[in-house]
Amino acid sequence: MKQADLKRRNFLKLAASGVMAAPMAGLVSTVSAEDDALPHLKEDSADAQALNYRHDATQVDHADHEEGQQCGNCLLYTDPDAQEWGPCAVFPNHLVSEGGWCTAYVPRG
Repeated sequence: MKQADLKRRNFLKLAASGVMAAPMAGLVSTVSAEDDALPHLKEDSADAQALNYRHDATQVDHADHEEGQQCGNCLLYTDPDAQEWGPCAVFPNHLVSEGGWCTAYVPRG
């Protein structure tokens, strides 16, 4: 399979998961970024590695990452007012860095 076909297929899979996750984002209970009830997602966790999650989007070296993309402006970041760390529909039992990024990124807008 050609590289372009693989990129297109990956894009379509991610877009489909984002479309499916978007309606669910409203169902996730919002958690204050200051709430220590949930742990911060660790970059070395299996879930984080599966989606190439990084705490600092400026340090991401991934073909799908575009400048300016970060958790804080992602549709799946379920509390856009959260500062520093906030809830994410993709990682429901953890808080993610507002300035982080993963391959499930869906632009808010």
